[in-house]
Amino acid sequence: MSYFRVNRLIFVLLCYLACSPFSIADDILFEDDLSFDSADQDLDSFSDSDDIFEFDDSASKSLSGLGLKFSQKWDADPGDNWETTKHLSELVIDLKGMLPSYGYGELQLNLQRYWPNDSNYSTDTSDTEIERAFVQFSSDKWSSKLGKYTIGWGEIEGGALDVINPGGSLSDPLPDSQWFMNTTRYWDSSDLSIFYNHNPGVIKIKDVSLVDDSGSEIGLRLGINNDGNDTAIYFARLIPNNALKDIVNGNSKAKPYHLLGLSTNQAIDGYLIKYDLAYKRNLQHNRADKLVDTDRIDLGVALDIQQDDRQWIFSLSSQYLIDYYSDFLTPGLVQNVSTPRHSLSYSASLSDTFDDKDYKWNVATSSSSNGDMKLLSAGIDWDINDQWSAALRGTRISASSDRAFHLLDGYKRVGIELNYQY
Repeated sequence: MSYFRVNRLIFVLLCYLACSPFSIADDILFEDDLSFDSADQDLDSFSDSDDIFEFDDSASKSLSGLGLKFSQKWDADPGDNWETTKHLSELVIDLKGMLPSYGYGELQLNLQRYWPNDSNYSTDTSDTEIERAFVQFSSDKWSSKLGKYTIGWGEIEGGALDVINPGGSLSDPLPDSQWFMNTTRYWDSSDLSIFYNHNPGVIKIKDVSLVDDSGSEIGLRLGINNDGNDTAIYFARLIPNNALKDIVNGNSKAKPYHLLGLSTNQAIDGYLIKYDLAYKRNLQHNRADKLVDTDRIDLGVALDIQQDDRQWIFSLSSQYLIDYYSDFLTPGLVQNVSTPRHSLSYSASLSDTFDDKDYKWNVATSSSSNGDMKLLSAGIDWDINDQWSAALRGTRISASSDRAFHLLDGYKRVGIELNYQY
């Protein structure tokens, strides 16, 4: 099981808990397959420190060629007589290589087959998706990238600044790739990048019409590299990743908002401290009788401790509404719930290896400060040989009965995955 995928799901849960639980609750109601899938995808494809903003020519040459991966995934609910909730076969075709004139390209296709006892079978029996497709041309001072991929901002995955790509759903928390144009200019200790997305994706609410999803996205990132720490400043005009339900009119909206952000990290004696800070202007929120614009400050702090193969990560996330009204509401499937002015959440995880690193294990927990929802997960990976791997995982969720995520209370899943990679 990929630790980074677990970490991503924790942040997806906590961010949606504070921002838009109606869309996630809706996914859970109709797609009963929440899991920690071990996708082993190129997680650096949405890393803020990788070739989205920097191009490593030597690394690219070593990745040339064709890659194939076949996965068989099965999940069950131990609380419902081990009823199958996921039965999925997946083939990933990955092409990477150099192009003429200092170019580089990638293409990844995902082919999925849902079996009759999978909870998705009633709507989709198979699916083919272009997960990644881009070309990139670089020189000593410039790098330009065009195609479908993901961009990760900030130091903390799923945190205050990691908002460029929709975060998928609870069943698949990895960010969705989108079509971007991106250009970066490099200096000795800094870089400046700009991206543009003509038609950003919005996660819609099932059976609720989306009446406002117009607009493009544009963003700037200035990175500053110093000994012992990296800092970046961000400015963007963005479309919300999740549609917001208008309680009064019964439809949904995705109105543009503006973001001003700062991220930094500091390495101290084997400890890595990460900070993300974002000011988000003109976010829409429901009052009892209308939608209003409000500003919000998001803050994330994470501590990463690495001791040989053992890794501890502790994180804290805060969201504070600057403009606040006592009748602020968060939509839910069954009932609307009051919105607190300040929400706080935390997560903690531990991962390690054993038996000559052939086995990897991890355990993670997360919770909101008021106990709206708590998550506990554990898993183990087995690298059988260079081609074969397997994973076993388990998840449990508890939620307050009077909050938007109460449908997840008592959630339990156990999953097995077998992979062959060439």
